[in-house]
This record gives sequence, structure tokens and C-alpha cells, in this order.
Amino acid sequence: MSSSEENIITQSDAANAQKRLEERYQDDVDYIAGRVKAGECILFLGSAIHAEAPPGSNYQYPPDKRPVFGGDLSQLLARECRYPDADHENLQRVAWYYEWLRSRNRLVGEVRNAVQTGREPSPVLRGLARLGFPLVITTNYDQLYEQAIHQVAQESARAHGEFQDDVTGVTADIVKCIYSKKSTVFTKDCPAKPSSARPYLLKIHGDVDQSESIVITDEDYIQFVLRMSDKADFRPVGSTMLMHLEKWPTLFIGYRLKDYNLRLLFKSLRWKLDSANIPDTYAVDPQPDVLIRDVWESQNRYIRFIEKNLWDFVPDLYRAVTGQEMPQ
Repeated sequence: MSSSEENIITQSDAANAQKRLEERYQDDVDYIAGRVKAGECILFLGSAIHAEAPPGSNYQYPPDKRPVFGGDLSQLLARECRYPDADHENLQRVAWYYEWLRSRNRLVGEVRNAVQTGREPSPVLRGLARLGFPLVITTNYDQLYEQAIHQVAQESARAHGEFQDDVTGVTADIVKCIYSKKSTVFTKDCPAKPSSARPYLLKIHGDVDQSESIVITDEDYIQFVLRMSDKADFRPVGSTMLMHLEKWPTLFIGYRLKDYNLRLLFKSLRWKLDSANIPDTYAVDPQPDVLIRDVWESQNRYIRFIEKNLWDFVPDLYRAVTGQEMPQ
């Protein structure tokens, strides 16, 4: 066989492999869209949902409107408190030092300014809000998803002629459960029959308006893990929510499973469930970690990775669900 013939075969193999990947991706999008239409898909939002739009995207998300997240938030806090060690991207350690040096109140104030004050929901976040997920879990501290839900309610009110101009008073009916460090606080569970008209939002790592709820330092995470073994009425995730997690597919967007705490949370939510009984779980990640992919996808079948930028995936899902292009 000549080198030119070998080259043709190699190109053909590559084209076939790419075609199979595209077919698998479309199959995943269609399946998720079907579950979203049926109101039986759980959305799990991470901080990278606020990532900037890539070059050439049809959508824009200006830097001054985006929350600071991940390593950048850790670096910001490290500068503010003159953190003395080298691990400036270790958010849990840096936040703990900031809290020790100054106060919890000032720590949460810095986080609020970085992730909430003056920030706005992105087009992808508004697109997800329009899809009407009845159950949403987030580790984000900000309230941008809530803002997106309220904006969708205002759009609907305007479209139905309920208000001519001013719709700022229109708010969505959201059932919100915010994590508490206290083992004596009852958990507000989700309804037995969740509805997109009244979505349930579980803020599992707290909310910027409740300083004591924020899970950000090493000690906060230890307390959170301990709380996951509390009795049913007090556990951070209610029994009905756990029941839905055992029945409905889950869509992770804005996460890298390289995050140890996320993997620990995921396993605690799926504790004692055989992989054969775990509903389909998808993680949108353009570059999955090779080790995590081998264990979580290839070996244990916990998750299917969708290797797409969220700015490509969410518009594709929106189109599959609604038959329309996602608005700017």
C-alpha cells in the first residue's frame, strides 16, 4: 500500500470518527431536550456558567457584567488580605485566611461584590431559565439565576399584554432553599410534583445575602460534609429532592469534575446507588480530565461527558427544546 493510499484511509477513519462523535452529541442533545420538555430533568449549575463567550460567538457577555469565579476569585481575595502563602488559587484556604484576618462579614462582602454587585445574567443563563427546569441545584453564591427567572417572567407578562411598559414589579414564584450550617434547621424540600411554573432552587453552598450560609473555607466544607449525614428533615438535600435525583437525569453545566469537592458532593448524593440504577447524568465540559473521565465515564458509568463549550451546547439544547434560536 502506498503512502498516499494510507493517507486516504487515515483521513477516512478520522472523518468516520468525527461523524460518530457528532451523531452521539446530537443523540445526547435530543434525549436531554426530550426530558426537559417532559419537565423531568434536573439542572445543576456551577460558577463557570458565567464564563465569557468564545471568539466568534453570536452572543456577548461583557467583562463588567460577569461575576468573578474560581481561581480569579481566590486571587482577588488573596490580594485583598495579602495572603502570605504561594497557593493563591486555593480558594478554601485563602478565604479561611481572609476570615481569620478580618471577619466573616467582610469575607462575604468581598464575595458579594465579586459575584453579585452590578453583575447580570448571561444569554446562556437566560436561555436556561426560559427552558423551565422545575428543579435546579447550584453551588453558586450569586442570585443571577433568580434574576434570569424573574426576567423571563417579565418577558412573559409583556408578551401576554399584562403590562404595557413597566414590568419591573413582576416576579417569578420560586421556591428557594438555602443551605444552613445548623443541624437544627429544617430543610425546605422540593414539592412531590415539581413544576416549571414554580421552580425549586436549592442553593447548596449558600447565598450572598446570608453570610452564615456560604460554604467557602476549609472548615465550611468539612461542616457541609458532616451535615450531609444528618437526619432526613435536616440534611441539606431533602428526601424528595434525593428521590428525584434517583429518577430524573441531571445536567451539569459550569463545572469541571476535577473539583474534588464537586466529586465528593456527587458521590454523597448518589451514595449506595449501583451505577446501573443511576439515571443518565451529563456534564458539559469541553476538555474532561483524562483520569476522571476514565473512572467516572469509562469504568463506573456515572456520567457522560459532552465535549462542548457551554456557549455552543446551550443554544443547541434551546433549539432542540423550543424549535427556535436562543435570544441574544
